Amino acid sequence: MKGLNYFNKLPEECVSAIISLTSPVDACRSSLVFSTFRSAVESDMVWERFLPSDYLDMVSRSVTTLKFSSKKELFLCLCSPLLIDGGSLSFNLEKSSGRKSYLLSARALSITWSSNPLYWFSEVAVLRTTNWLEIKGKIKTGMLSPNTKYGAYLVMKIRSGAYGLDSEEAELSVEVGDDQVWTGSAYLLCDDHHHLDKKKNVKHDLVRPSRLLTGGGDDHDHEEEEEDDQEVQQINVIREREDGWMEIELGEFFNGELLGGGDDAVQEVKMSFKEVKSYHLKGGLVVEGIEVRPKH
Repeated sequence: MKGLNYFNKLPEECVSAIISLTSPVDACRSSLVFSTFRSAVESDMVWERFLPSDYLDMVSRSVTTLKFSSKKELFLCLCSPLLIDGGSLSFNLEKSSGRKSYLLSARALSITWSSNPLYWFSEVAVLRTTNWLEIKGKIKTGMLSPNTKYGAYLVMKIRSGAYGLDSEEAELSVEVGDDQVWTGSAYLLCDDHHHLDKKKNVKHDLVRPSRLLTGGGDDHDHEEEEEDDQEVQQINVIREREDGWMEIELGEFFNGELLGGGDDAVQEVKMSFKEVKSYHLKGGLVVEGIEVRPKH
C-alpha cells in the first residue's frame, strides 16, 4: 500500500507515461485506483500510444466525418466499425488491446461470376445459382497489428430455400507469402428449416504446414490424422455472430514484427473459400465479406 501511495505522488505526466505502456483495458482499470490516475488516464499522451500509428490515415479514409475532442474519444470511435475506402472496407480497433480488425466487403472480394446478375446480385453478394463457388480475399500484413495472431472468417448467411451448399466439402485456406499455409474443409449444412444443422458433424480438417510437405501412406501418419480429426471435430466451425450473421473460419496466421519498415517486408495474406469439385448447382448463399481479426 505504501508503494501505491508513493506512486500516487508522482507527477501526472509520469503517471501518464507509465500507463501508456500498458493496454486500454488496464488503463481504464487503473483509473479506479486513485484520483491522480483518473486524470492521467484521460490525457492524450496515454491514448495516442494506444492508437495505431496510421490512425490519421484511417480517419482521412472514413466515409463519414468523425467528431472527437480527445485521443480517448477518437480511440472509442474507432472501436466501432468505420467504413473506409468508399465502403469497400470496414475497420475497427479491439477495445481491450487496440489491435486492428478489418472486414473486406463483398465488393472487395474476388467472387467467381459476381459481376453477372444471373449468378450473383445486390450490394452483398447473393448467390442465385452456380456450379462453381469460389470466394477470394487478400490483405497486406502491413495493414494489420504486428505480433498478433489473426483469424480470417467468411461472414455469410444461408437463405431460406438454399440448395446444393452441402453437396460437397468446401476447401478453406489462408496463405501468408510463402511461409505460412493453413488449409481445411467444411460443409455448409442446412436442415429442413434451412437453419444451420448442428446435429450433423461438420468436418474441419486442419492441416499443419509441416504436414503439407509430407506424403501420407503409412499407418503412423494415418493414426496422426485420425487424432487430428478427433481434435478438430470439437471446433464450432460455423457459428452465429452477435450481429445476426454467421461465420466460418477460413484459417489463422501470425503477423510478426515488420522488420526494416519497407514494402519488401510486407506480405500478402490470401484467403479462400471454394467448392469447385461437385459441379452441383447451388444457391441461397449470402456473403457480406471476409473479416480479419485478432484471435485469442
